[in-house]
Amino acid sequence: MRKRRASGGSEMGGADGAKGARGGAPATNDKRRDTAKARTYGGGGGDVSASAAAARWRAGALRCSGGPATRRGCVGGAGLWTGWRKVRKITKSSSFNGKGAVVNKNYAPEPPGAWPIIGHLPLLVSAKQPHRAFAALAEKYGPAFMLRMGMSSPMLIVSSREVAKECYTAKDHVFATRPVTTAGKLMAYDHSVMGFTPFGTYWREIRKIATVELFSARRIGMLKPVRQSEVSLWMKGLHEKWVQNGNSSVSVELKTQLEELTFNLLTQMVAGKRYYGSNVAKADEKMAGLFCHAVQQFNYHLGNSEMYDALPFMAWLDFKGDAKAMKNTQKDLDYIMQTWLDEHRAKADQMRGDAINNTRDFLDVLVMMEKTGQFSSAIKDIDTTIKALALTQLVAGVDSMANTMVWVLALLLNNPEMLAKAQIELDTNVGKDRLVEESDIPNLKYLQALLKETLRMYPVGPLLVPHEAMEDCHVAGYFVPRGTGLFINAWTIQRDPNVWAEPDRFMPERFLTTNADMDVKGQSYELLPFGSQDDRAPVGLALQVMHLTLARILQAFELKTHSNVGVDLEECSGILLSMMHPLQVLMAPRLPRTL
Repeated sequence: MRKRRASGGSEMGGADGAKGARGGAPATNDKRRDTAKARTYGGGGGDVSASAAAARWRAGALRCSGGPATRRGCVGGAGLWTGWRKVRKITKSSSFNGKGAVVNKNYAPEPPGAWPIIGHLPLLVSAKQPHRAFAALAEKYGPAFMLRMGMSSPMLIVSSREVAKECYTAKDHVFATRPVTTAGKLMAYDHSVMGFTPFGTYWREIRKIATVELFSARRIGMLKPVRQSEVSLWMKGLHEKWVQNGNSSVSVELKTQLEELTFNLLTQMVAGKRYYGSNVAKADEKMAGLFCHAVQQFNYHLGNSEMYDALPFMAWLDFKGDAKAMKNTQKDLDYIMQTWLDEHRAKADQMRGDAINNTRDFLDVLVMMEKTGQFSSAIKDIDTTIKALALTQLVAGVDSMANTMVWVLALLLNNPEMLAKAQIELDTNVGKDRLVEESDIPNLKYLQALLKETLRMYPVGPLLVPHEAMEDCHVAGYFVPRGTGLFINAWTIQRDPNVWAEPDRFMPERFLTTNADMDVKGQSYELLPFGSQDDRAPVGLALQVMHLTLARILQAFELKTHSNVGVDLEECSGILLSMMHPLQVLMAPRLPRTL
Protein backbone atom coordinates (compact mmCIF):
# COMPACT_ATOMS: atom_id res chain seq x y z
CA MET A 1 0.00 0.00 0.00
CA ARG A 2 1.33 3.43 -0.94
CA LYS A 3 1.87 5.71 2.11
CA ARG A 4 0.98 9.38 2.16
CA ARG A 5 1.78 12.07 4.67
CA ALA A 6 -1.25 12.94 6.81
CA SER A 7 -2.40 16.53 6.50
CA GLY A 8 -2.70 19.28 9.06
CA GLY A 9 -2.21 18.11 12.59
CA SER A 10 -1.10 14.56 11.82
CA GLU A 11 2.43 15.22 13.03
CA MET A 12 0.97 16.25 16.34
CA GLY A 13 -1.16 13.12 16.51
CA GLY A 14 -4.40 15.13 16.25
CA ALA A 15 -7.76 13.69 15.21
CA ASP A 16 -8.07 15.97 12.19
CA GLY A 17 -4.71 14.95 10.84
CA ALA A 18 -5.59 11.29 11.36
CA LYS A 19 -8.04 11.43 8.46
CA GLY A 20 -5.10 11.63 6.09
CA ALA A 21 -4.86 12.86 2.54
CA ARG A 22 -7.28 10.25 1.26
CA GLY A 23 -10.14 11.88 3.19
CA GLY A 24 -11.58 9.52 5.71
CA ALA A 25 -8.94 6.84 6.24
CA PRO A 26 -9.33 5.39 9.73
CA ALA A 27 -7.31 7.09 12.43
CA THR A 28 -5.91 3.71 13.42
CA ASN A 29 -3.93 3.55 10.19
CA ASP A 30 -1.88 6.57 11.22
CA LYS A 31 -1.51 5.19 14.71
CA ARG A 32 -0.21 1.94 13.29
CA ARG A 33 2.11 3.83 11.01
CA ASP A 34 3.51 5.86 13.92
CA THR A 35 3.81 2.72 16.02
CA ALA A 36 5.75 1.11 13.19
CA LYS A 37 8.09 4.09 13.21
CA ALA A 38 8.68 3.66 16.89
CA ARG A 39 9.38 -0.04 16.39
CA THR A 40 11.78 0.71 13.59
CA TYR A 41 13.80 3.26 15.53
CA GLY A 42 13.51 1.37 18.78
CA GLY A 43 15.33 -1.57 17.25
CA GLY A 44 12.98 -4.04 18.95
CA GLY A 45 9.68 -5.76 18.54
CA GLY A 46 7.31 -4.10 21.05
CA ASP A 47 5.67 -0.73 21.43
CA VAL A 48 8.17 1.75 22.83
CA SER A 49 7.97 5.37 23.86
CA ALA A 50 9.25 8.01 21.51
CA SER A 51 11.89 9.11 24.02
CA ALA A 52 13.13 5.52 24.32
CA ALA A 53 13.21 5.20 20.55
CA ALA A 54 15.27 8.35 20.27
CA ALA A 55 17.61 7.22 23.02
CA ARG A 56 18.22 3.86 21.34
CA TRP A 57 18.76 5.52 18.01
CA ARG A 58 21.26 7.97 19.49
CA ALA A 59 23.07 5.13 21.25
CA GLY A 60 23.61 3.39 17.93
CA ALA A 61 20.83 0.82 18.10
CA LEU A 62 20.00 1.29 14.42
CA ARG A 63 21.43 -1.71 12.67
CA CYS A 64 21.59 -2.56 8.98
CA SER A 65 20.13 -5.96 9.79
CA GLY A 66 16.72 -4.47 10.56
CA GLY A 67 13.70 -3.86 8.35
CA PRO A 68 13.65 -2.02 5.05
CA ALA A 69 13.39 1.42 6.62
CA THR A 70 16.36 0.63 8.82
CA ARG A 71 18.43 -0.66 5.93
CA ARG A 72 17.66 2.45 3.92
CA GLY A 73 18.68 4.58 6.91
CA CYS A 74 22.13 2.99 6.94
CA VAL A 75 23.11 4.15 3.47
CA GLY A 76 25.62 6.96 3.94
CA GLY A 77 25.10 10.38 5.45
CA ALA A 78 21.74 10.80 3.72
CA GLY A 79 20.40 7.85 5.65
CA LEU A 80 21.72 9.27 8.92
CA TRP A 81 19.97 12.54 8.16
CA THR A 82 16.73 10.70 7.29
CA GLY A 83 16.79 8.71 10.51
CA TRP A 84 17.51 11.82 12.55
CA ARG A 85 14.57 13.71 11.01
CA LYS A 86 12.16 10.84 11.64
CA VAL A 87 13.18 10.47 15.28
CA ARG A 88 12.98 14.23 15.73
CA LYS A 89 9.46 14.25 14.24
CA ILE A 90 8.33 11.59 16.70
CA THR A 91 10.02 12.96 19.81
CA LYS A 92 9.32 16.61 19.25
CA SER A 93 5.55 16.58 19.49
CA SER A 94 4.24 13.21 20.60
CA SER A 95 4.91 9.97 22.44
CA PHE A 96 3.25 6.57 22.66
CA ASN A 97 1.19 5.04 25.40
CA GLY A 98 1.23 1.35 26.23
CA LYS A 99 -1.34 0.57 23.53
CA GLY A 100 0.58 2.21 20.72
CA ALA A 101 -1.67 5.29 20.61
CA VAL A 102 -0.14 8.72 20.05
CA VAL A 103 -0.35 11.09 23.02
CA ASN A 104 0.15 14.84 22.52
CA LYS A 105 2.93 16.50 24.52
CA ASN A 106 3.27 20.22 25.03
CA TYR A 107 7.04 20.60 24.93
CA ALA A 108 8.84 23.79 25.88
CA PRO A 109 9.74 26.02 22.91
CA GLU A 110 12.98 25.20 21.18
CA PRO A 111 15.09 27.74 19.23
CA PRO A 112 15.52 26.90 15.55
CA GLY A 113 18.87 26.08 14.06
CA ALA A 114 19.57 22.73 15.71
CA TRP A 115 21.96 20.65 13.61
CA PRO A 116 21.49 16.96 12.86
CA ILE A 117 23.11 14.81 15.55
CA ILE A 118 24.82 17.68 17.41
CA GLY A 119 21.67 19.75 17.99
CA HIS A 120 22.28 23.18 19.54
CA LEU A 121 25.83 22.31 20.62
CA PRO A 122 27.42 24.94 18.29
CA LEU A 123 25.37 27.63 20.04
CA LEU A 124 26.73 26.64 23.45
CA VAL A 125 30.32 26.13 22.32
CA SER A 126 30.47 29.44 20.44
CA ALA A 127 28.92 31.51 23.26
CA LYS A 128 31.68 33.23 25.20
CA GLN A 129 29.18 33.98 27.97
CA PRO A 130 26.45 31.30 27.92
CA HIS A 131 24.40 33.04 30.63
CA ARG A 132 24.03 36.12 28.42
CA ALA A 133 23.28 34.02 25.33
CA PHE A 134 20.58 32.14 27.26
CA ALA A 135 19.18 35.44 28.57
CA ALA A 136 18.76 36.66 24.99
CA LEU A 137 16.99 33.42 24.04
CA ALA A 138 14.71 33.74 27.09
CA GLU A 139 13.54 37.15 25.87
CA LYS A 140 12.35 35.49 22.67
CA TYR A 141 11.19 32.06 23.84
CA GLY A 142 10.10 32.70 27.40
CA PRO A 143 11.25 31.70 30.89
CA ALA A 144 11.52 27.98 30.04
CA PHE A 145 12.89 26.69 26.75
CA MET A 146 14.62 23.53 25.56
CA LEU A 147 17.99 22.96 23.91
CA ARG A 148 19.21 19.74 22.31
CA MET A 149 22.82 18.83 23.03
CA GLY A 150 24.01 16.14 20.65
CA MET A 151 23.35 12.57 21.73
CA SER A 152 22.78 13.49 25.36
CA SER A 153 19.44 14.31 26.93
CA PRO A 154 17.88 17.74 26.23
CA MET A 155 18.41 20.73 28.49
CA LEU A 156 15.63 22.81 30.04
CA ILE A 157 16.84 26.39 30.55
CA VAL A 158 14.91 28.27 33.26
CA SER A 159 15.11 32.05 33.49
CA SER A 160 12.41 33.23 35.93
CA ARG A 161 11.93 33.09 39.69
CA GLU A 162 8.46 31.53 39.32
CA VAL A 163 9.69 28.58 37.28
CA ALA A 164 12.82 28.21 39.42
CA LYS A 165 10.64 28.07 42.53
CA GLU A 166 8.46 25.40 40.93
CA CYS A 167 11.53 23.29 40.15
CA TYR A 168 13.00 23.71 43.64
CA THR A 169 9.76 23.17 45.58
CA ALA A 170 6.88 21.36 43.87
CA LYS A 171 9.27 19.41 41.60
CA ASP A 172 12.25 19.09 43.96
CA HIS A 173 11.77 15.32 44.21
CA VAL A 174 11.88 15.05 40.42
CA PHE A 175 15.04 17.13 40.00
CA ALA A 176 16.89 15.70 43.03
CA THR A 177 19.66 14.06 41.03
CA ARG A 178 22.65 15.30 39.03
CA PRO A 179 23.49 14.45 35.42
CA VAL A 180 26.33 12.07 34.69
CA THR A 181 29.13 14.07 33.05
CA THR A 182 32.57 13.44 31.62
CA ALA A 183 34.12 15.94 34.04
CA GLY A 184 32.38 14.31 37.00
CA LYS A 185 33.64 10.88 35.97
CA LEU A 186 37.23 11.84 35.17
CA MET A 187 37.94 14.55 37.78
CA ALA A 188 35.52 14.09 40.71
CA TYR A 189 36.18 10.52 41.79
CA ASP A 190 33.50 9.25 39.41
CA HIS A 191 30.83 11.64 40.75
CA SER A 192 31.75 11.15 44.43
CA VAL A 193 32.44 14.86 45.04
CA MET A 194 29.39 16.79 46.31
CA GLY A 195 27.77 18.71 43.50
CA PHE A 196 28.33 15.79 41.10
CA THR A 197 26.71 12.99 43.10
CA PRO A 198 23.54 11.38 41.70
CA PHE A 199 20.59 11.02 44.07
CA GLY A 200 20.60 7.84 46.12
CA THR A 201 21.95 6.20 49.27
CA TYR A 202 25.50 7.51 48.84
CA TRP A 203 24.18 11.04 48.21
CA ARG A 204 22.15 10.91 51.44
CA GLU A 205 25.11 9.64 53.47
CA ILE A 206 27.67 12.22 52.36
CA ARG A 207 25.11 15.01 52.69
CA LYS A 208 24.47 13.93 56.26
CA ILE A 209 28.20 13.87 57.02
CA ALA A 210 28.70 17.31 55.47
CA THR A 211 25.72 18.88 57.25
CA VAL A 212 26.18 17.31 60.69
CA GLU A 213 29.94 16.85 60.98
CA LEU A 214 31.69 19.35 58.70
CA PHE A 215 29.48 22.41 58.21
CA SER A 216 27.48 22.45 61.45
CA ALA A 217 27.41 25.68 63.46
CA ARG A 218 29.51 23.98 66.15
CA ARG A 219 32.23 22.89 63.71
CA ILE A 220 32.36 26.26 61.96
CA GLY A 221 32.57 27.94 65.37
CA MET A 222 35.50 25.71 66.37
CA LEU A 223 37.39 26.89 63.28
CA LYS A 224 36.85 30.59 64.03
CA PRO A 225 40.41 31.10 65.41
CA VAL A 226 41.83 29.65 62.20
CA ARG A 227 39.90 32.11 60.04
CA GLN A 228 40.81 35.12 62.14
CA SER A 229 44.47 34.11 62.37
CA GLU A 230 44.83 33.66 58.60
CA VAL A 231 43.19 36.98 57.79
CA SER A 232 45.41 38.74 60.36
CA LEU A 233 48.59 37.16 58.92
CA TRP A 234 47.53 38.16 55.43
CA MET A 235 46.93 41.78 56.50
CA LYS A 236 50.29 41.83 58.26
CA GLY A 237 51.95 40.81 55.00
CA LEU A 238 50.28 43.70 53.16
CA HIS A 239 51.35 46.11 55.90
CA GLU A 240 54.96 44.93 55.60
CA LYS A 241 54.87 45.66 51.87
CA TRP A 242 53.77 49.20 52.70
CA VAL A 243 56.72 49.60 55.11
CA GLN A 244 59.15 48.22 52.53
CA ASN A 245 57.79 50.78 50.08
CA GLY A 246 58.88 53.63 52.35
CA ASN A 247 55.50 54.09 54.03
CA SER A 248 53.97 54.99 50.68
CA SER A 249 50.92 53.46 49.04
CA VAL A 250 51.81 50.04 47.69
CA SER A 251 50.42 48.63 44.45
CA VAL A 252 48.72 45.27 44.98
CA GLU A 253 47.10 42.90 42.49
CA LEU A 254 44.16 41.96 44.67
CA LYS A 255 42.89 38.87 42.88
CA THR A 256 46.17 37.01 43.35
CA GLN A 257 46.40 38.15 46.96
CA LEU A 258 42.83 37.07 47.73
CA GLU A 259 43.32 33.71 46.02
CA GLU A 260 46.33 33.05 48.26
CA LEU A 261 44.34 34.07 51.33
CA THR A 262 41.33 31.88 50.54
CA PHE A 263 43.65 29.02 49.61
CA ASN A 264 45.36 29.22 53.02
CA LEU A 265 42.03 29.59 54.81
CA LEU A 266 40.53 26.52 53.17
CA THR A 267 43.59 24.28 53.37
CA GLN A 268 43.91 25.18 57.06
CA MET A 269 40.28 24.29 57.74
CA VAL A 270 40.34 21.13 55.61
CA ALA A 271 43.79 19.74 56.38
CA GLY A 272 45.61 22.06 58.81
CA LYS A 273 47.97 23.14 56.00
CA ARG A 274 49.35 26.56 55.09
CA TYR A 275 51.02 27.14 51.73
CA TYR A 276 51.49 30.90 51.28
CA GLY A 277 53.08 33.66 53.32
CA SER A 278 56.07 33.76 55.67
CA ASN A 279 57.72 30.64 57.10
CA VAL A 280 56.47 28.37 54.34
CA ALA A 281 58.87 25.57 53.38
CA LYS A 282 60.03 25.09 49.78
CA ALA A 283 58.31 21.70 49.64
CA ASP A 284 55.04 23.34 50.68
CA GLU A 285 55.47 26.04 48.02
CA LYS A 286 55.88 23.30 45.41
CA MET A 287 52.76 21.54 46.69
CA ALA A 288 50.86 24.85 46.59
CA GLY A 289 51.84 25.39 42.96
CA LEU A 290 50.70 21.89 42.03
CA PHE A 291 47.43 22.27 43.90
CA CYS A 292 46.55 25.73 42.57
CA HIS A 293 47.24 24.60 39.01
CA ALA A 294 45.09 21.49 39.50
CA VAL A 295 42.17 23.54 40.90
CA GLN A 296 42.41 25.98 37.99
CA GLN A 297 42.44 23.08 35.52
CA PHE A 298 39.47 21.52 37.31
CA ASN A 299 37.36 24.66 36.88
CA TYR A 300 38.56 25.18 33.31
CA HIS A 301 37.64 21.67 32.15
CA LEU A 302 34.40 21.75 34.12
CA GLY A 303 33.32 24.69 31.98
CA ASN A 304 34.59 23.28 28.70
CA SER A 305 33.52 19.64 28.70
CA GLU A 306 30.02 20.02 27.23
CA MET A 307 31.19 18.60 23.88
CA TYR A 308 32.18 15.34 25.57
CA ASP A 309 28.82 15.09 27.32
CA ALA A 310 26.89 15.79 24.12
CA LEU A 311 29.03 13.51 21.95
CA PRO A 312 30.43 10.77 24.21
CA PHE A 313 32.59 9.25 21.48
CA MET A 314 34.64 12.48 21.50
CA ALA A 315 36.11 11.52 24.88
CA TRP A 316 37.21 8.24 23.36
CA LEU A 317 38.78 9.95 20.34
CA ASP A 318 40.14 12.81 22.50
CA PHE A 319 41.62 14.61 19.52
CA LYS A 320 42.15 17.78 21.59
CA GLY A 321 43.65 15.96 24.56
CA ASP A 322 41.05 17.27 27.02
CA ALA A 323 40.11 13.85 28.40
CA LYS A 324 43.77 13.09 29.07
CA ALA A 325 44.17 16.49 30.74
CA MET A 326 41.15 15.81 32.98
CA LYS A 327 42.63 12.46 34.02
CA ASN A 328 45.95 14.16 34.83
CA THR A 329 44.11 16.79 36.89
CA GLN A 330 42.43 14.02 38.88
CA LYS A 331 45.82 12.35 39.45
CA ASP A 332 47.32 15.59 40.80
CA LEU A 333 44.36 16.24 43.10
CA ASP A 334 44.30 12.65 44.31
CA TYR A 335 48.03 12.73 45.07
CA ILE A 336 47.50 15.74 47.35
CA MET A 337 44.35 14.32 48.98
CA GLN A 338 46.02 10.95 49.62
CA THR A 339 49.11 12.62 51.09
CA TRP A 340 46.95 14.59 53.52
CA LEU A 341 44.88 11.53 54.39
CA ASP A 342 47.96 9.42 55.16
CA GLU A 343 49.36 12.18 57.40
CA HIS A 344 46.10 12.51 59.32
CA ARG A 345 45.81 8.77 59.81
CA ALA A 346 49.33 8.65 61.22
CA LYS A 347 48.50 11.55 63.54
CA ALA A 348 45.24 9.89 64.64
CA ASP A 349 47.12 6.74 65.65
CA GLN A 350 49.04 8.82 68.20
CA MET A 351 46.02 10.64 69.64
CA ARG A 352 44.90 9.82 73.15
CA GLY A 353 42.08 10.91 75.46
CA ASP A 354 40.85 14.49 75.06
CA ALA A 355 42.89 15.00 71.91
CA ILE A 356 40.37 12.86 70.04
CA ASN A 357 37.55 15.22 71.03
CA ASN A 358 39.56 18.32 70.04
CA THR A 359 39.98 17.53 66.37
CA ARG A 360 40.97 20.67 64.51
CA ASP A 361 40.25 20.28 60.79
CA PHE A 362 37.86 18.44 58.49
CA LEU A 363 40.22 15.55 57.81
CA ASP A 364 40.70 15.08 61.56
CA VAL A 365 36.93 14.69 61.86
CA LEU A 366 36.64 12.24 58.96
CA VAL A 367 39.57 10.09 60.08
CA MET A 368 38.14 9.92 63.60
CA MET A 369 34.80 8.85 62.13
CA GLU A 370 36.65 6.06 60.36
CA LYS A 371 38.53 4.96 63.49
CA THR A 372 35.36 4.87 65.58
CA GLY A 373 33.29 3.07 62.94
CA GLN A 374 30.84 5.91 62.30
CA PHE A 375 30.70 5.52 58.52
CA SER A 376 27.52 3.86 57.29
CA SER A 377 27.68 0.46 55.63
CA ALA A 378 26.40 2.27 52.53
CA ILE A 379 29.88 3.81 52.18
CA LYS A 380 31.77 1.12 50.30
CA ASP A 381 35.03 3.00 49.69
CA ILE A 382 35.94 5.07 52.75
CA ASP A 383 39.20 6.39 51.27
CA THR A 384 37.45 7.82 48.21
CA THR A 385 34.62 9.24 50.33
CA ILE A 386 37.01 11.07 52.67
CA LYS A 387 39.06 12.48 49.80
CA ALA A 388 35.92 13.51 47.89
CA LEU A 389 34.48 15.34 50.91
CA ALA A 390 37.77 17.17 51.47
CA LEU A 391 38.02 18.10 47.81
CA THR A 392 34.44 19.43 47.75
CA GLN A 393 35.23 22.52 49.79
CA LEU A 394 38.52 23.24 48.02
CA VAL A 395 37.42 23.12 44.38
CA ALA A 396 34.21 24.99 45.20
CA GLY A 397 35.70 27.62 47.47
CA VAL A 398 39.08 28.98 46.38
CA ASP A 399 38.15 30.70 43.11
CA SER A 400 34.52 31.44 43.97
CA MET A 401 35.25 33.34 47.20
CA ALA A 402 38.23 35.19 45.75
CA ASN A 403 36.26 36.19 42.63
CA THR A 404 33.31 37.47 44.67
CA MET A 405 35.50 39.60 46.93
CA VAL A 406 37.30 41.03 43.89
CA TRP A 407 33.93 42.06 42.40
CA VAL A 408 32.90 43.75 45.68
CA LEU A 409 36.11 45.78 45.88
CA ALA A 410 36.05 46.67 42.16
CA LEU A 411 32.48 47.95 42.46
CA LEU A 412 33.40 49.99 45.54
CA LEU A 413 36.40 51.52 43.76
CA ASN A 414 34.04 52.61 40.97
CA ASN A 415 31.68 54.06 43.60
CA PRO A 416 33.93 55.90 46.10
CA GLU A 417 30.95 57.31 48.02
CA MET A 418 29.87 53.73 48.82
CA LEU A 419 33.41 52.83 49.86
CA ALA A 420 33.42 55.77 52.26
CA LYS A 421 30.00 54.79 53.62
CA ALA A 422 31.20 51.24 54.36
CA GLN A 423 34.25 52.54 56.21
CA ILE A 424 32.15 55.00 58.23
CA GLU A 425 29.90 52.10 59.28
CA LEU A 426 32.97 50.17 60.46
CA ASP A 427 34.38 53.16 62.34
CA THR A 428 31.02 53.77 64.03
CA ASN A 429 30.28 50.18 65.06
CA VAL A 430 33.81 48.87 65.67
CA GLY A 431 36.15 51.83 65.94
CA LYS A 432 39.85 52.08 65.12
CA ASP A 433 41.30 50.74 68.35
CA ARG A 434 40.58 47.06 67.58
CA LEU A 435 40.10 44.80 64.59
CA VAL A 436 36.63 43.86 63.43
CA GLU A 437 35.54 40.37 64.55
CA GLU A 438 32.98 37.91 63.22
CA SER A 439 30.70 38.85 66.11
CA ASP A 440 30.52 42.41 64.68
CA ILE A 441 29.17 41.32 61.29
CA PRO A 442 25.45 41.24 62.28
CA ASN A 443 25.70 44.96 63.11
CA LEU A 444 27.32 45.85 59.78
CA LYS A 445 24.15 46.05 57.68
CA TYR A 446 25.67 48.05 54.84
CA LEU A 447 28.57 45.61 54.49
CA GLN A 448 26.07 42.74 54.22
CA ALA A 449 24.09 44.71 51.63
CA LEU A 450 27.27 45.26 49.59
CA LEU A 451 27.93 41.53 49.41
CA LYS A 452 24.30 40.70 48.57
CA GLU A 453 24.17 43.26 45.77
CA THR A 454 27.45 41.99 44.34
CA LEU A 455 26.19 38.41 44.39
CA ARG A 456 23.00 39.60 42.70
CA MET A 457 24.83 41.27 39.83
CA TYR A 458 27.75 38.83 39.59
CA PRO A 459 26.69 35.43 40.94
CA VAL A 460 29.55 33.00 41.51
CA GLY A 461 28.24 30.63 38.85
CA PRO A 462 25.69 32.42 36.63
CA LEU A 463 24.34 29.03 35.54
CA LEU A 464 23.63 27.06 38.69
CA VAL A 465 24.82 23.50 39.25
CA PRO A 466 22.70 21.35 36.89
CA HIS A 467 20.03 18.89 38.00
CA GLU A 468 18.32 16.13 36.04
CA ALA A 469 14.71 14.94 35.83
CA MET A 470 14.32 11.49 37.39
CA GLU A 471 10.88 10.99 35.83
CA ASP A 472 8.52 12.60 33.33
CA CYS A 473 6.95 15.78 34.71
CA HIS A 474 5.50 19.16 33.76
CA VAL A 475 7.27 22.46 34.41
CA ALA A 476 5.60 25.80 33.64
CA GLY A 477 2.92 23.81 31.83
CA TYR A 478 5.43 22.10 29.52
CA PHE A 479 6.11 18.39 29.35
CA VAL A 480 9.65 17.54 30.50
CA PRO A 481 10.76 13.96 29.76
CA ARG A 482 12.83 11.90 32.14
CA GLY A 483 16.57 12.50 31.78
CA THR A 484 16.22 16.18 30.83
CA GLY A 485 18.92 18.38 32.30
CA LEU A 486 17.79 21.41 34.33
CA PHE A 487 19.84 24.61 34.16
CA ILE A 488 18.75 27.65 36.20
CA ASN A 489 20.09 30.93 34.81
CA ALA A 490 20.59 32.83 38.08
CA TRP A 491 22.15 35.76 36.22
CA THR A 492 18.92 36.37 34.27
CA ILE A 493 16.65 35.92 37.30
CA GLN A 494 18.72 38.34 39.36
CA ARG A 495 18.55 41.02 36.67
CA ASP A 496 14.84 40.66 35.92
CA PRO A 497 13.39 44.20 35.56
CA ASN A 498 10.00 42.88 36.71
CA VAL A 499 11.56 42.05 40.08
CA TRP A 500 14.44 44.47 40.51
CA ALA A 501 14.33 48.24 40.05
CA GLU A 502 17.18 49.34 37.76
CA PRO A 503 18.60 45.82 37.68
CA ASP A 504 21.85 46.76 35.92
CA ARG A 505 22.73 49.43 38.46
CA PHE A 506 24.80 48.67 41.57
CA MET A 507 22.48 49.69 44.44
CA PRO A 508 23.35 48.07 47.81
CA GLU A 509 20.69 50.23 49.47
CA ARG A 510 17.96 48.03 47.95
CA PHE A 511 18.87 45.41 50.60
CA LEU A 512 18.36 47.94 53.39
CA THR A 513 14.81 48.84 52.31
CA THR A 514 12.45 46.92 50.01
CA ASN A 515 14.61 43.77 49.79
CA ALA A 516 15.96 43.79 53.34
CA ASP A 517 14.52 40.37 54.19
CA MET A 518 16.08 38.54 51.25
CA ASP A 519 18.92 36.13 51.89
CA VAL A 520 21.35 34.38 49.54
CA LYS A 521 20.96 30.89 51.00
CA GLY A 522 18.32 29.57 48.64
CA GLN A 523 15.10 30.70 50.32
CA SER A 524 14.50 33.78 48.14
CA TYR A 525 13.94 32.66 44.57
CA GLU A 526 14.69 36.12 43.21
CA LEU A 527 18.21 35.77 44.62
CA LEU A 528 19.89 32.41 43.99
CA PRO A 529 23.66 32.99 43.68
CA PHE A 530 24.36 29.62 45.34
CA GLY A 531 21.33 27.68 44.11
CA SER A 532 18.62 25.99 46.14
CA GLN A 533 18.82 25.01 49.79
CA ASP A 534 19.90 21.51 48.76
CA ASP A 535 22.91 22.96 46.92
CA ARG A 536 24.24 25.15 49.69
CA ALA A 537 26.00 23.03 52.36
CA PRO A 538 29.23 25.15 52.49
CA VAL A 539 27.52 28.51 51.86
CA GLY A 540 27.34 29.59 55.52
CA LEU A 541 31.09 29.12 55.90
CA ALA A 542 31.82 30.97 52.65
CA LEU A 543 29.71 33.95 53.76
CA GLN A 544 31.51 34.14 57.11
CA VAL A 545 34.90 34.10 55.39
CA MET A 546 33.93 36.78 52.86
CA HIS A 547 32.25 39.08 55.41
CA LEU A 548 35.24 38.94 57.77
CA THR A 549 37.84 39.41 55.02
CA LEU A 550 36.05 42.35 53.38
CA ALA A 551 35.42 43.99 56.76
CA ARG A 552 39.11 43.71 57.71
CA ILE A 553 40.27 45.10 54.35
CA LEU A 554 37.90 48.08 54.45
CA GLN A 555 38.66 48.81 58.09
CA ALA A 556 42.44 48.52 57.84
CA PHE A 557 43.31 50.03 54.44
CA GLU A 558 42.64 53.01 52.23
CA LEU A 559 41.99 51.86 48.67
CA LYS A 560 42.21 53.69 45.37
CA THR A 561 42.96 52.95 41.74
CA HIS A 562 46.00 54.15 39.82
CA SER A 563 45.46 57.71 38.58
CA ASN A 564 41.91 57.44 39.98
CA VAL A 565 40.82 55.66 36.80
CA GLY A 566 37.69 53.51 37.06
CA VAL A 567 37.97 49.73 37.09
CA ASP A 568 37.16 47.87 33.88
CA LEU A 569 34.36 45.43 34.81
CA GLU A 570 34.59 43.28 31.67
CA GLU A 571 33.62 39.68 32.40
CA CYS A 572 35.75 36.66 31.64
CA SER A 573 34.12 33.60 30.05
CA GLY A 574 34.02 30.35 31.99
CA ILE A 575 31.97 28.41 34.51
CA LEU A 576 32.77 31.06 37.16
CA LEU A 577 31.95 34.72 36.65
CA SER A 578 35.29 36.47 37.06
CA MET A 579 36.86 39.76 35.97
CA MET A 580 38.74 39.76 32.70
CA HIS A 581 41.47 42.12 33.89
CA PRO A 582 43.60 42.09 37.07
CA LEU A 583 42.48 44.40 39.87
CA GLN A 584 45.52 46.58 40.55
CA VAL A 585 44.94 48.74 43.64
CA LEU A 586 46.95 51.24 45.69
CA MET A 587 46.72 50.39 49.40
CA ALA A 588 47.81 52.29 52.51
CA PRO A 589 47.07 51.58 56.21
CA ARG A 590 44.30 53.45 58.03
CA LEU A 591 44.83 51.72 61.41
CA PRO A 592 47.82 51.79 63.80
CA ARG A 593 50.52 49.24 63.00
CA THR A 594 50.16 47.73 66.47
CA LEU A 595 46.83 46.21 65.42
